[in-house]
Amino acid sequence: MIFALFALAITAAFFVGSLILLNYGRRLGLMYLGREGAGGMAGLPTIEGAVFALIGLLVAFTVSGALQRFDERRQLVVQEANAVSTAYDRLALFDDEPRRELQTKLKDYLQARINIYRLPHDFSLWQAGEDWSRENEERVLERKNELWNAAVAACPQTKFPPSCASALPALASAFEVARLRLAAAEKHPPQVIYMMLFGLGLGGSLLAGFGMAAASARSWVHMIIFAASLTVTLYVITDMEYPRLGLIRIDSFDHFLADAHAQMRPSGWDTAHGGRGPAGASGL
Repeated sequence: MIFALFALAITAAFFVGSLILLNYGRRLGLMYLGREGAGGMAGLPTIEGAVFALIGLLVAFTVSGALQRFDERRQLVVQEANAVSTAYDRLALFDDEPRRELQTKLKDYLQARINIYRLPHDFSLWQAGEDWSRENEERVLERKNELWNAAVAACPQTKFPPSCASALPALASAFEVARLRLAAAEKHPPQVIYMMLFGLGLGGSLLAGFGMAAASARSWVHMIIFAASLTVTLYVITDMEYPRLGLIRIDSFDHFLADAHAQMRPSGWDTAHGGRGPAGASGL
């Protein structure tokens, strides 16, 4: 809710500010025309074109970066699901008793990972980032430590079983992807980029209004479309940077983790059920 209100407030402020500057720029342009005449504006379109080109270049690079980070966050969800599923299969190489314990702990860890993204969270204005539940983060860390300690205890150095050489790296890989997802959630452009976009957008509105002074009458249609186009572009860029808080979301990709959790069954479960269980259908 905080993110939605903050984004709407910034969007409304930019839209209103853009309209005001468009109107004020036109008034300045009329004053300039009255003083210098039409010939005085001969060289000004060159400067306006350079400013608008800079705005377009900055917007293009920012949108491209936001799309790349958005896609990276989606890919990391799939990567974590694959890593956890691989670790679960590797744990099946242990003997019966440690296998059941380790697979159960891994399933509990995955459930805690699913909950941390499924449960509501919001935006912190002080941190300028997502405010995750401290309780959920501690629960994930607790499940992770329990799982890793149990896996290490099942792999004594004196009698290091061959299964440990496959299981421990797989668990470490699953934990690594979880850290990568956390880092990806905090990866955003420097705040100065947003300030530049905001400032250049308002400056472009002033120049656009100044150039409209050559028209015989004020066109509110052009002014509103210009301001709305800049406003929507800036909002979409911001919304893509926080894909679990705004309108553009990656929640639909969370089903990969839920599917991996649902398919976690003890070894031999698919055989006992005639191959009709999730394990028997995992190759589809």
